[in-house]
Amino acid sequence: MAATETEAAESGKAPNHRARLAGESLLFLGLLAGIAIMLNVVGYHFDLGKADLTESGLWSLSDGSKRVAASLDDRMEITAYYTDNLPAPYSSVEDSVRDLLAEYAAASGGKIHVRIVHPDTDEERQAAEDAGIPAQPYQGIVDDVPTAVQGYSGIVMTYLGNKQTLPNVRSTAGLEYTLTQKIRELIGDKITIGVLTGHDGPTLAEGLTGLRSALPTYDIHEVDAHQAVPADIKALLIIGPETEISEIELRHIDQYVMTGGSVGIFGGGIKLSLQGQPGAEPVQTGLNTLLTHWGVRMHDDIVADAQCSRAPMRGPFGMTVAVPYPPVPTINFDEAAREHPALFRLNTEAFPFTSSLELTDAPHDASVQVLARSSDNSWLMTGAHIDIQPKRPEEWHMEGATGPFPLMVAIQGTLPSAFAAPPISAPDAGVAGNGGVDEPAQSTAPARVLVIGTSAMLRDEFLPQAGPNGERDTSHMAMALNIVDWLAQDDALIAIRAKDVEEPGLDVPSTVRDAYAQAQQAAQAGDREGAEAALQDTSAALDAWRHKKALYRWLNTLGIPFAFGLFGLIRWRMRQAKKQSARA
Repeated sequence: MAATETEAAESGKAPNHRARLAGESLLFLGLLAGIAIMLNVVGYHFDLGKADLTESGLWSLSDGSKRVAASLDDRMEITAYYTDNLPAPYSSVEDSVRDLLAEYAAASGGKIHVRIVHPDTDEERQAAEDAGIPAQPYQGIVDDVPTAVQGYSGIVMTYLGNKQTLPNVRSTAGLEYTLTQKIRELIGDKITIGVLTGHDGPTLAEGLTGLRSALPTYDIHEVDAHQAVPADIKALLIIGPETEISEIELRHIDQYVMTGGSVGIFGGGIKLSLQGQPGAEPVQTGLNTLLTHWGVRMHDDIVADAQCSRAPMRGPFGMTVAVPYPPVPTINFDEAAREHPALFRLNTEAFPFTSSLELTDAPHDASVQVLARSSDNSWLMTGAHIDIQPKRPEEWHMEGATGPFPLMVAIQGTLPSAFAAPPISAPDAGVAGNGGVDEPAQSTAPARVLVIGTSAMLRDEFLPQAGPNGERDTSHMAMALNIVDWLAQDDALIAIRAKDVEEPGLDVPSTVRDAYAQAQQAAQAGDREGAEAALQDTSAALDAWRHKKALYRWLNTLGIPFAFGLFGLIRWRMRQAKKQSARA
């Protein structure tokens, strides 16, 4: 009788225990669902922030853009016109534009007001047309059928009676950079920079028109250094001079730096000719009179590098083929250089027809940093006439000293005057002594000087053409524009440009790069056996790299589901163990 009562009690206890566990599970799921709903409600009404883990902040507004938006003194209206249901891939652009504009509005503290308009009515379509946004054809795929429709995708910005229009925004690539530039143009607070004139180099009227249009937030003026450099010039650019700079000009430049001015020197060691038979010849501009006192010297040569770009060359049967072109080295920046504002997060850059630099004694109270060097497989091309005609790989010969050679140097701090010694004559000034230019022994404020052996990245013939909204492919101009911003101490756009550089892939292992460079070097030296051995090493390194990438791919594909499955299995086993212990 007693046993029967005990069994009955246990059998009654088991269903109650299972019911309690089921109730706890339902309560747990209900709590999770309630928390999720609450987080969505709170997130909808309040900005809880977000985490952007990409290296260059691809999916969040940069600090520079936030500062520009916060600097508005009055209300700015931004209206985005987007036709609904555009074919892919344009159909998703509106959402990305909406999110980006919402970030600008939040950063402005209520000064920026955003409207998204779907021009469905005749009145809305006419408003878009009047704002400077015409209907345009969009081709894509709808229900697996090629489709072409007319639609609108543009942005209008108005501020204090002024207007900026982006008539054709089909992608968000580079959009933040363009929007921040347009806002700064509407604000109208421009920075003045100067370009040295009078030495047969490129001018703002011919040769630097692309640079000028790519810097709409700057007032750029030509500067004649026979007179004192104006005090309102935030940075002075010396771009590819081809004739000697007189002593009085050098003294005025030196005096400008002694007041804390910034100078960017782009080339000045060679005179380049790309017409007819391409070639170069050395020039003596006198810039080293200044530079040697500030920690660097520029040579009158061209650096050739086995790690280089390619150039078209007429091959057999009149065909054009792309061949390695050593006079255009391709430079990989190291981690320390990539942290400097001039190279912020840039990985690589071509240095066309660059002269080598040499470090001299660094000023006591200034930092001298080499930002770019050629590779170990580089050499110097010298002579009264330097032949830069494209050739077959075996026709290039490494001669004389080999690299690496400094190609780009940044100097910052208190600099000594190049003319602090007793005055010398200045015959071109028409007076004796210092020509009326008084230089202190050292700069009275920290100065910035950047020296690079080439002017190519600033010249029209090397720059990409502007797009439909006036935007340019900043992945090819980022370094040049960053340099100008750093010299002018205006860094608002530097971090934004880093987003416009093409998204980085996996880093090529050093084993692959080294083996390929050895193969190029052996081929140029005519060492057939060495080249074949190096190519075999390259093939083996590539196979190992492919295996590694495949491993990462499978880990991403299967690793995360496996981890979730393992978590579920462990959770299930824990619950089974808990049930068994409860029965015991």
